[in-house]
Amino acid sequence: MDSNNRKVKKNDFRPIESLEGKRNYKIYYRIERDGSTTERVFLNVPSISLREEIICKHYLSFLGKNFIQETIGVNFKSRDNPWDFELELSNGSKFNLEITSIADSEWWREKTKREETFEKMTRQKKIKFKFLKKMISWFGEIDDKQQLSVKNLEEEKVGLTDLIPNPFLDEKARIYISDSKTEETSFKDIVCRAINNKNKKLHEGKEKTVLVIDNRTSKFNMSDYQDMVEGLKIQLGVSLFPEIYLYTGYYSDDDGQNAEYSFAPMKLPKEMSDK
Repeated sequence: MDSNNRKVKKNDFRPIESLEGKRNYKIYYRIERDGSTTERVFLNVPSISLREEIICKHYLSFLGKNFIQETIGVNFKSRDNPWDFELELSNGSKFNLEITSIADSEWWREKTKREETFEKMTRQKKIKFKFLKKMISWFGEIDDKQQLSVKNLEEEKVGLTDLIPNPFLDEKARIYISDSKTEETSFKDIVCRAINNKNKKLHEGKEKTVLVIDNRTSKFNMSDYQDMVEGLKIQLGVSLFPEIYLYTGYYSDDDGQNAEYSFAPMKLPKEMSDK
């Protein structure tokens, strides 16, 4: 095989800056059937609530820099009531922000969820015995020390809900390896389903709600985004949400600073698209 064909490609959705010293990111390498490999950098925040807060802060920074173009104050009026965020800006603007995530497939979504659950668990000094057994069932082989620990606990008749010292506490280096499943759904169909699911919600206030689609896919590129926006013109036009964005995060501190991300507009009101 030609050596050039073995080079790792970078996904179009990627950070510009070096990852050195950055926080909350994960790197995946996707190996295709033809042997080609693509690198994808993901914003990695195990807590869904914190992830949404970071994305909200990124949107406010994006909004201020690209559209308001002045320093603004923000009042977080409510959370999950019913929209993810109810916001009021110092310039008098009031709106909601709703975040929904997309993945290549349900299999990929479940895989990511399991990895995030494991990473959250590594921060706890004690865990329930059943959680330890669940991690083993999810990720398969464990080292001899952990295997012996499980055997001893079972022999001691430890209950599934009993708290035990966490053998994974502060574990930092772990490489997740898995095969992939058939992924035949197009980017357009994945995004369309996400938007339609939000369109169907009975909550009032869609006309003053910004919809952010959290892009957690691994295989799609900029050409897929362009085809998606073109193919969804009608659906986007009839949606009550005035602003819809595809958000892709790469890394960020917990407070939303020292971050890199992109907001790709899918739908904007005329007064914003004219700027």
